[in-house]
Amino acid sequence: MNLDLTNMLGPSEARIGIDVGGTKTQAVAFGPSGEIGVAHRPTDTAGIAGITATVSSLVDELRLLPEADSHTISAIGIGIPGIVDTAAGTVSHGVNIGLAESDVPLAATISRATGVPVSLANDVTAATIGAARYLGSSDDVALISLGTGLASGLILDGIPRTGKLGSAGEIGHIPYIPDGLPCPCGQRGCLELYASGHALTRAWPQGGKHPATHLMAAARTGDADARSVLDSWIHAVAHAVTLLGLTLDVQEILIAGGITEVGAPLLEELRGQLRRSAEHSQFLRQMGLDSRVRLVPRGAHVAALGACLTTF
Repeated sequence: MNLDLTNMLGPSEARIGIDVGGTKTQAVAFGPSGEIGVAHRPTDTAGIAGITATVSSLVDELRLLPEADSHTISAIGIGIPGIVDTAAGTVSHGVNIGLAESDVPLAATISRATGVPVSLANDVTAATIGAARYLGSSDDVALISLGTGLASGLILDGIPRTGKLGSAGEIGHIPYIPDGLPCPCGQRGCLELYASGHALTRAWPQGGKHPATHLMAAARTGDADARSVLDSWIHAVAHAVTLLGLTLDVQEILIAGGITEVGAPLLEELRGQLRRSAEHSQFLRQMGLDSRVRLVPRGAHVAALGACLTTF
């Protein structure tokens, strides 16, 4: 783990990285030696006013921490779902956080509210940048975020790839099941309806606050219903991995999001499905996608770190 920012920050300077999610927003203050404070709260998805209130409250909370007394907050980086125009500071089609409109001027609005310069990045792009830094990964990485939705972040030849419109990596909205479930994006059968954390919770509601852990345990103790749900979900996640592997042939494919709380059993199930898919295909066996998959450790604040790094 490399969180030394002494070459990027002044001795009393700090910057905040914020990860806005569909259910929770997390903010982390970083000083020259790494993290100096963490705060989180439920995301208010009542449009731009709700997101601004959520972020402003977290910034105020971090400023009040004793560890932050000797630091001046010089910038805020925000990772947020949707199509982000970094130069304009706008977000479009953030349907999971109540920002379904186009070109919402979020950076300027939050900057006025906090009195600090604000930059925006797509949340999964931020997570990919942070995870690559945290894990010391190569310059050729794709990250799949299994959260409320499903999307991928990309670093190709050392450069984050966001695309012409900022929508690179939105694999969750590639149709997976013909004429399947309706998606808020307007299509049907989108991959995130079957491979996201929200999809798992919907398919296994009896799991409570930790559905992935509960489902994995039940499946591994012989519960036939749990095994069926897990197999369907893992198949969809493996499809996402295969999609990225065959399209980009990246060196590493990282798996992040709340689902990673399951740890090694999740990685074992996913690698097993990838190997089974390759049993009758020499081409897929040669690709060796199962050996390229890696989990981002649960509890690592990679999205907030990446958001912070985008401010430099």
